[in-house]
Amino acid sequence: MHNTFRYAFGFIFTVMLLAIILLFTTVVKNPEGYVYYLRPGMSKFEVISELHKLGILRLDQEVALGIIALPGKKTALKTGEYHFKKGATLRSVWYQMKTGTGLYYRHLTIIPGWTFKQVRTALLKASVLRQLTASLDDKQLMDKLGHADLLPEGQFFPDTYNYTRGDTDVTVLKVAFDRMQKKLQQVWNNRSAGLPYKNAYEALIVASIIEREAYLDMERPVIAGVFMNRLASNMPLQVDATVIYGLGDRYTGKIYKENLLEDTPFNTYLHRGLPPTPISMPGFASLEAATHPERNPFYYYVTKGKGAHEFSATLNAHHAAVEAQKKQGI
Repeated sequence: MHNTFRYAFGFIFTVMLLAIILLFTTVVKNPEGYVYYLRPGMSKFEVISELHKLGILRLDQEVALGIIALPGKKTALKTGEYHFKKGATLRSVWYQMKTGTGLYYRHLTIIPGWTFKQVRTALLKASVLRQLTASLDDKQLMDKLGHADLLPEGQFFPDTYNYTRGDTDVTVLKVAFDRMQKKLQQVWNNRSAGLPYKNAYEALIVASIIEREAYLDMERPVIAGVFMNRLASNMPLQVDATVIYGLGDRYTGKIYKENLLEDTPFNTYLHRGLPPTPISMPGFASLEAATHPERNPFYYYVTKGKGAHEFSATLNAHHAAVEAQKKQGI
């Protein structure tokens, strides 16, 4: 009887204690909801107390039965950063934390045309993302991704990637890498006939150059056609963007004559054919253009403002176009 009485008293005390807490609670209204980090090792009562102190929840009779049952639950709460929507109840909040659903996601965007160096900088700046590759060089990083045989430039698809607290930079990079391989294989499998590429990697290199040279989507296949014509005629590509890439951090915003004479592997004024690697992360439109170039007579192009270019079939016509743009101050 004594044990039975003690058990009954303990249960009644717990119920009364929780009921008292409940008198002070309802969900605090907020148009944008709340972000809450449930840290490793927190007890259920610590979570309830913190939710109350943070003003995320206030307990009332409406949720009394639900919270009274919580101490008896054996299901562990899942660590993570949660987004509780406006009007959330204790039951819905508790369900999220038991099931690990409704996590709060942050976003990292890889911009088309970025270099891998810029991708790494963005990863370092990503809020709460666990950094596992910050101290690794590019080769070590690719080894960690399981692709030690590949160079990283051009291998990560430009897109917006979601991550939550606890995720790692490796996780984000792997998703971006896999997405690029899928997109590249897709366009490669459906490529136009007669392209001068030995493999999909060469198509990726051309796509990366198109990404840096083209501003208007409608011009990407045209520029790709220019590159095809030059490659077929064994002419140097003579692309400023590749020269700039070869200069690396020494590029100051302007190309000088000495830069065009500098013998780097990426100087397509001095070396015929493609550069040894991509020079940027190409988007899907550039991948499409590289594998479906426009058949045209053009070998030259020059900017004419607002992102557009003037295309020419002959060198004389190109010189005339360049002079015309100079007169207009472009």
